[in-house]
This record gives sequence, structure tokens and C-alpha cells, in this order.
Amino acid sequence: MDTPEKAPSDETPENPLAAVQQAIAQADAIAQKDRNAYAEAIKGFDHALELLAAPEIEESDATRHLSGWAEMGKANALSNSDTSEGIEKAIAGYQIALKHFESIEEKGDSHNADIAAVWGNIGHTQSRVPAKETLEQATNCFRQSAVILQELPWKEIPRYRHQLAATYLNLGNVYARQSNPQKPEQRTIDAYEKALEVIGDLPAEEAPIGALVASIRASLGRALMWSTDVANLKLAISSFDETIKVLAGIKDKKDPRLVIEMGSAHANRANLFSRAQPTNETIQETIKSSEYALKIAEPNEKSHLVAAEISLSARRSFCHAFGMLIGNQPAESQAEIHDKASDLLEDGLKLVKFWEKKGAQGLRQAAQHLFHLGCAFYCTQQPHFLPEFIKENIDADTPDPIMRQSAEKTVAEAIDRVQKSEAKDSEVAGALQTTLNILKAQAS
Repeated sequence: MDTPEKAPSDETPENPLAAVQQAIAQADAIAQKDRNAYAEAIKGFDHALELLAAPEIEESDATRHLSGWAEMGKANALSNSDTSEGIEKAIAGYQIALKHFESIEEKGDSHNADIAAVWGNIGHTQSRVPAKETLEQATNCFRQSAVILQELPWKEIPRYRHQLAATYLNLGNVYARQSNPQKPEQRTIDAYEKALEVIGDLPAEEAPIGALVASIRASLGRALMWSTDVANLKLAISSFDETIKVLAGIKDKKDPRLVIEMGSAHANRANLFSRAQPTNETIQETIKSSEYALKIAEPNEKSHLVAAEISLSARRSFCHAFGMLIGNQPAESQAEIHDKASDLLEDGLKLVKFWEKKGAQGLRQAAQHLFHLGCAFYCTQQPHFLPEFIKENIDADTPDPIMRQSAEKTVAEAIDRVQKSEAKDSEVAGALQTTLNILKAQAS
């Protein structure tokens, strides 16, 4: 979220607005430090608004600006609540802030930057509601913000340049959400490229600039990574490569979000290579980026949902690469690959169960992918363990229909393999047949 251009002074002269400035600064510090402390931040902004309503405070451009700041800060905090009520109240609060800023009689560039920030924050908040109408409203807000910022001397003032580039990034993100992932629109690419053009030659080794550039590059990659166009897929890979390069060049890497962005870029890069035409190069690149992403995400995969999502994506790509590799290896190497793959898959499925018990949404598809890969590995390498793997990962009472269907198909294939093999192990075939019967019964 953007905040107004001119920060309140920490000085405490006899100016009656000093207490207001201090209250706003304290509330803003709370909101910036911990988005979950939104209730405490809201109290701070309300206190500032109460002070501004005191009879001894005369209306002026200074009070209008502070009123706008307090309302905008409160709206930011309400938006952080991540509730539909909070989002609704936040948008109403931004509208009030906008009126305060627009009522300033002698506006400077900083005031217009504040107005642009409000429009951007309205757009950002609206874009979190996944409905066609609100996404279109968000698009208009970002455009309005960009129009205002383009009239400012943004080429000479880094803050305005940063704000304008971030606005084009947000515009690209909302365009991406409105388009078919397999057929990304040119306007999406144009918005991201405009953001990169605006940020220009500002020093990317400085954390705020580097983080923004990396975010633009990564967003472009994500917008293109499911495209059916080969040229778009190549651009997506180069975008993630640039993301990694920029993040590696940042001097101060204290912000944990930079680590998450690095892990995400490697996981997405691995995903792209895992879906490419299998060659020795694509397989090795998949493994390399999967290993790196997993190294970053695994330590925090049970405490941060985003880290868990990165971990699951990396595990899927890792095992997909192993699946491409295993057939061309000697028996001993095949066993090693299978053991590592099964560990990655089973730990990943346990991770999904861990988060779903906590109420997390959106991990089911990852579980389905991992389960399908697990079935394939056990079918070809250790069919005698396939029934146990299925039993552990399919709920007997409410089976996932996609996982059940995948299991049924794989078990039938495993039975055929066993019966055609030289060993023709009747015990293994019997256990597989029992599992197949159970799976068919679950479907009825």
C-alpha cells in the first residue's frame, strides 16, 4: 500500500498539529511493522482524527492534508484485515481521504502524488475481490493513478518514479487476472515493460528498487508461464532468470520477502523447464532450480503458507525431472532416484494435510499432482508398495475424485505389469486387485 508523500514531522514544537502528526506517525509505524496489528493501528488513526476534530484546530491546507493521511492510513489498516467488511470500509475510507487531499487549495506535487497513491490503493484493494466488475474498477483506478503521476516530474524524483513503476506493475497484475493464462494479452506484457522502462537505470542493488524490479520481472514471468506460445514461454524463463539475477545483486537482503521471491522464481523456473521438451539440459535445469527453491522454502514450509506453496511446486518439478531421468539409469541409480522421489512426494503430501487441517485453501491441486507422480513411481519401481501408498493418501470415506481416478488407472496398469513380468508375483497381484476393487467401490 502507498502512503502519502510528505511524512509528518517528529518534532514537537508548540504547533497544535504536532500531536496529530505524532499520532499518525505512531499508527503508521504499527501498520508497517505488522499487518496483523491492524486493529491497534486503526485506533491510532482514529485518535489522530479525534485530535483534528478539536475546536481549537482551524481548518487549513495542513489539516486537510493530515486528515487525508489519517483516513488513508486507517483505510490501509482496514484493508489488512483481509475481511469483506474491512475491504468495504477501506474503500469508503479511501474515498474520504481523496476528498481531503483534493480540497487542498494550494496543491504541490507531493499532494498530487498523495492523490495518485489513494487511487492506487483503491485499485489494489478492489483487485483482491475476484469478480469481473471489481477487477475492471481496479483497472480504472490504476490508470487514473498513472495519469496523475505522469504529470509529475517523475524522471527527476526517484520516489515518483518508483510510485509510477509500481502502478504499472499493479496494472499488469490486474490485466493478467482478467485474461486467459494460456493466452496472455499484449496489454499485460506492455504494462510490465512500461514499469521496467519507468524504473529505468535506478540502482537495482538498493533494496527498495531491486525488490520492485524483481517483482516486475517475476510478475511478467508468472503471467506468461502457462502460455501456449513458445516465444512467451522463453520470455517467461528469461524473466525468472532476471528476477534471480536482480535479487542476488541486492546489497541488503534483510527483508524476508526477498528470500521468498527468490524461492518462488526458482520454483517457477523449474516448473517451466519441467514442462519443456525433455532433454538433458531441461532435466538438469529443472533439478537445479527445484533444489534451490526447496532449500529456501523447506525451513519455513510449516510456518508460512507461501513457503509451503513454493516447496510443493519445487517437489512436483523435482519428481517430474526424476521421472524423465530414471528410465535411462542403471538399476542401482534407479533405486536411489526412486527413494529420493518417494521421500519428496510423501513429505509433500504430508505437508498438504498439515496445512489443510489448519484451514488452508488452494493446495488440493498440488496434492493431486504429487499423488499422481507417486502412483507412477510405485507402479514402475515398487508395485508391492503401491497399495500402501494409496491407502495412506486417499481418504476412505471421502476420497478425492481426481486422486481416486488416478489411483484406479495406475493400479490396473500395475496389475498388468506384474502379470506380464517373469516373476508374476501372485501375492503382489492379489494385493493390487484388492486395492482396485476398493477404488471401484468408492466410485459407486
